[in-house]
Amino acid sequence: MPKINRTRKHTLGLDDAKVLVKKIVEDVKQSYPMLVDDIRWNNDNTSAQVKGKMFEGKFQVTATDISIDIDLSFLAKPFMGKVESRIDTKLEEYFPA
Repeated sequence: MPKINRTRKHTLGLDDAKVLVKKIVEDVKQSYPMLVDDIRWNNDNTSAQVKGKMFEGKFQVTATDISIDIDLSFLAKPFMGKVESRIDTKLEEYFPA
């Protein structure tokens, strides 16, 4: 499966970072409702498993980092560049360097 991995450092503190990661996940759901089947957050909202048509992803936040790992199906490989661009744009928007 093609993989996309992004990690970004932040200085926001865990609580503020969790709010922004939640916004990124919600943006994915709202932008692509026909592709997202399931979103499951862990108990402390530091990690979300997102499953959908042709992909699985994990969004995770710590006190210092945000990471996004997405596995695309081979059928979604032609869209890999677009997905990477969208992720990079959202990370820059919510977690500017």
